Parts: sequence; structure tokens; C-alpha cells
Amino acid sequence: MAAIAGLALVVFGLAVFRAWSAIHTVSPRAQPQDLIALVQAKSDQPGSLGWKIKHDERINILLLGYGGPGHDGPYLTDSIMVLSIRPATREAMMISLPRDLWVKIPALPRNGFMTGKLNSAYAIGTDHKNYPNVRSEWKTDTGGGDLAAATVSQVIGQPVDYWIGVDFKAFREVVDALGGVRVDVPLALDDPYFPAGESSGMMHIHVNAGWQQFDGERALQYARSRETTSDFDRSRRQQLVMLAVRQRVFSLNAIPRLLSLLSALQDNVRTNLRPGDMQQLADVAGQLKDTDIRRVAIDTSNLLRSGSSSNGQYILQPLDPTYQALQRFLAKALPDRSTLASRVPFQVQDGSGRYWLPYGMGTPASIMTSLLQAQGWQASVGPKTTQRVAQTQILDGSGGSAAATVAWLHDYFGGVVTTVAAPASGPGVTVLLGSDFTLKTFPAPTR
Repeated sequence: MAAIAGLALVVFGLAVFRAWSAIHTVSPRAQPQDLIALVQAKSDQPGSLGWKIKHDERINILLLGYGGPGHDGPYLTDSIMVLSIRPATREAMMISLPRDLWVKIPALPRNGFMTGKLNSAYAIGTDHKNYPNVRSEWKTDTGGGDLAAATVSQVIGQPVDYWIGVDFKAFREVVDALGGVRVDVPLALDDPYFPAGESSGMMHIHVNAGWQQFDGERALQYARSRETTSDFDRSRRQQLVMLAVRQRVFSLNAIPRLLSLLSALQDNVRTNLRPGDMQQLADVAGQLKDTDIRRVAIDTSNLLRSGSSSNGQYILQPLDPTYQALQRFLAKALPDRSTLASRVPFQVQDGSGRYWLPYGMGTPASIMTSLLQAQGWQASVGPKTTQRVAQTQILDGSGGSAAATVAWLHDYFGGVVTTVAAPASGPGVTVLLGSDFTLKTFPAPTR
């Protein structure tokens, strides 16, 4: 009996060691006591995930996808998304940022930075051989994600609390472990130039519109394809796939099944989440409904413009070089659920001729309407008007029934609120954009 008990302890010890080894590789910040925390009360110290959940503080998680070893530019991030969650109201927004966004990457000592594309931040913090002069804080096992998070934080004007980096191999195996995912494809995709494996060849892929069942390889193809569409279309496809994965995970209660993959995928996944945080975050995410998760892609249809760098690279830049327009939109990206639930319709009109937009991009009213719709508002573009105003006006013809919506619009756009008679038809509330708003949000480029 003693021998059997001793053997059992050895087997148990080996199992725990293997589990711990996998967890520590995926989550280098994990500590042995974190395994105990998985079955004990979670920390609610200020700044902890438990604290944020308890006090309904917004939680921002950066999701990064990259090729991994064996691919060209293995640590250049193909997919860059921020999942922003309000835990108490169970609301979330997926925000896709383009890989070609030209940014300052805070990589160098003494507060120095490098300028480059956003997708290079993870590579700079990961590839210590080719980037030996980065700050010491990025020369760690989590340096790539930490630097990417710091860079994205500068862009969005908010802290990035956690990040998860996944390469193509891990993505495929997770989807396959779930038995595949179902995606409602809005438009057929046909790409005869898709990369064939890790070779330099090409293959033809085609995906029909409508509900499709994807295995891991097919899901990756759909999420990565861009030769016959655009990076911006790809961002939206990636969001659809991520939502399908999330839905499948929680419909199957598959978190334990994915944890069993850790040992196989430990070289293909990295995160700064510790085990206890992973569990709490999974609990919060599991309470979200698909309808609670809104989606937006920041691109050249709204707040960015195309350009070229000094060395001729194709890049994207914000229309507002201060990033304040982008940051203001994202800061307001999760309006109060009760106000949204009132579903008050309003319209946005162009009341200023003082702005600059690339040809074919639309008008300030059409762009803002699209962004507001992404937040869940019942916004529409108002009719053309010859009225020109210097100060934005919010015309309230609701008779007081839309007070909460009007207050939010005033907080977002500024300007003045004016009570007017109820219109004979159409929305009772109108936002008339003035040059005080358009000159800041859509200024003429300086070069």
C-alpha cells in the first residue's frame, strides 16, 4: 500500500509539474501561489482584476494574432484588437486597429521611441536578437506583448490591462479542439492568391455567403485573406471569427478542454494574465451575450487616412494627428445600457463647411453616424442643409422624453442644447455639427 501511495504521489507530482510548466510558459508572470488562488477567493486589491470587476471599471484586453516560427515576419501582428468590457452592465466592444497605423513605439531607453507600423511593436519587444537596444522592461518573456500594449495604450488613450498573443498554430488547434465554429459570412470571399502553407506558393480559397462551418484551417484562411479585399474587410472578418470562437467556447463550457491544450500550445500562446485572472476574466466573458458585444474597425472609412512614410511605405495616419478624436470616440464607446435601451432616434446633420476629408470618404455627419451606430445608438444622417454654424447645436424636439440621450450627445459633441418644437416628421433630436467640432475632428493635413 505504501508503495502504491508513493507511486500515486509521484504521478500526481509529475502531473502538477507538467501543468505548472505549461502555465508558466504561457503566462510567464504566473507564480506557484497562483495555483492556490484558482480555488480560493480572488484578490480585490485596488488595480486588480477583481477590483475592476467589483467597481465596474472598464477592462481593456489586447488580442494579438501573428504567424509564429516558420513564417515571414513571425512576430508581426496580423490581427490587433482591443476587447473593452464593462463588467457590471455586461457590455463589450471589439475594436480593430489596422496593422499599418503609423505610430510612436516607446521602445528605447530614456523615454525614447521608434516610429513604425503598429504591427511591429510585438516583434520589437519579442525579437531581442534583432532589437538589442530596447528598454530593459521589454527584455523579458512578456516584452513583446507589454510593448504592444504600451503602444496601443498611447493610441487609444486608455490603459491596456491585459494582453493575449496567439500564433496561427494555436489558433487552428483551438478551433479544431472546439469541433470547429459556425460563422455567418455576410459576403462571399474568393481569393486565388492565398499563401499556401509556409511556402512561397499560392492557393485558391473560396467561401460562400451564409452560415458556414469552419475547421481551424478554414477559419484561419477566412480571417487572414486580404489580397482580393482589403485589410479593413479582413478586420471585420476577424471579428466575426472571434465572436464565433467565443460563442462556441461558452456554449460547450469548453474552458477545461482548452486548458488541456496548454501543454501542446505552450510555445504558441503568450499572455500577461495570471491563472486566477484568466478564470475571473472567463467568468465575466461568459456572462456576455452576443448582442452585448458591439464591433467597430478604425479605418479609412471613419477616422484614418492613407499616406506614405519618408521611406515610401504605405501607412495609415489619423485624420486628427493629435489622436483626440479617436480617443474621445473610444472613451465613450460603451454608453450606459439604460440610455441605449430607450432607443431614441436622432439625426446628425452637417452644419459646417470647414473640414477636410479624402475624396469619396463622405461627410462628417455620415462618418459620425456610422460610428454612433456601432456604439448602439439609433442614429441616422439628416437631410442636407445650407445652414452653417460655428458652434455645434443639439436641437431637442423630444418634449423632454429624450433627456438622457440629449445629455449624452451634449457630453460627446459639446456645443449648446436648444429646445425646439417637435418636428412634423423624422427624429425628434438633431445634432447639427458646427465648425468647433469638424475643425478638430477632420482638420486639413499639415503635409
